Amino acid sequence: MAHPRLTLPPGLSSRSTLIVAISGGCDSLALLHLLSELRPFLFKNIMAAHVNYGLRGKDSRADEALVRKLCVQWNVPLKVLRLTGFKKRVNAQKLSLQDEARRVRYDFFAKLTQKEKAWGVAVAHHLEDQAETILDRFLRGAGAKGLSGLRSFQALRFSFEKPLRVWRPFLAYTKEDLKAYLRSRDIPWREDRSNQKLDYRRNQIRHQVVPFLQKWNPQLVETLARTGEAAAAEDEFLDQWVTEKGSKLKGRWTPKSYACAQKTFFNHPLAFRRRWVKQVAEKITPDARGISFDRVELILRLWQGQEKGPRDVGYGLSAGQSKGWVFLKDLGLLSKNRRRSP
Repeated sequence: MAHPRLTLPPGLSSRSTLIVAISGGCDSLALLHLLSELRPFLFKNIMAAHVNYGLRGKDSRADEALVRKLCVQWNVPLKVLRLTGFKKRVNAQKLSLQDEARRVRYDFFAKLTQKEKAWGVAVAHHLEDQAETILDRFLRGAGAKGLSGLRSFQALRFSFEKPLRVWRPFLAYTKEDLKAYLRSRDIPWREDRSNQKLDYRRNQIRHQVVPFLQKWNPQLVETLARTGEAAAAEDEFLDQWVTEKGSKLKGRWTPKSYACAQKTFFNHPLAFRRRWVKQVAEKITPDARGISFDRVELILRLWQGQEKGPRDVGYGLSAGQSKGWVFLKDLGLLSKNRRRSP
């Protein structure tokens, strides 16, 4: 495969420093190598960021060793976050291993971005990742927003502070494309054997659901990716519309709460109400990112007085209505080291 064609996100320029997420797998190594070659032309500098969760013993150490070797070879500065007792802590707190690993990873990227005054982080999600994400969200009952899949550029908010900018330049390329790129340059990569296990939902989708559905549509991955791209464009437009309309509600904001006039809010269409509740929840607490449809509907019923409140609606939030006003507030029940919904 020749050099992948990249479309730079807004604000990333030759004066920027870019953090590159690197695991040791073929996708992230292809990304790091490509960006290291483009560095003199597109970026002031790049810096690799690797997380060693310590979950796979010798294999985890071998991943880190390869990353260190290639970063030296390609003259790329490297920052490593090495965790101890990660799985034990996750099990003790009854967290999802994959969700908590993602939270830790992106928290590391966000802090590193701030420390290095970098533009943001580049990650190597590819076409299959996009298709699996869309299918996973569909099976969970996601609406149009969930079906928009991964975006090539996204600002993720992990606190009430500045969001982390994320760039995904490989969404149009398959994993085999990226392997071909590395083979053509004699670059080794590591295979994570845990990706073959069927213990995790994502692996079940990858190895069981997708191959089964491809019997009816051999181009399923490409079809899902196109669906996600179309939905993402529409979702971006709707988000902008909702943000503009929501700003005219004259709501009362604090870092941990929101309130607005009940009558004014319910004068708007249902599609606006649902999206505005999502936006408000995600702005109040990062734990509400991806808040479920059922929880949004519960908040709307509480705001309309169809259910008695105030009450806990999950994600560390409480919702209710009083004296003609509706409100949503952070109860402060979730620790900074926890993420996810009920």
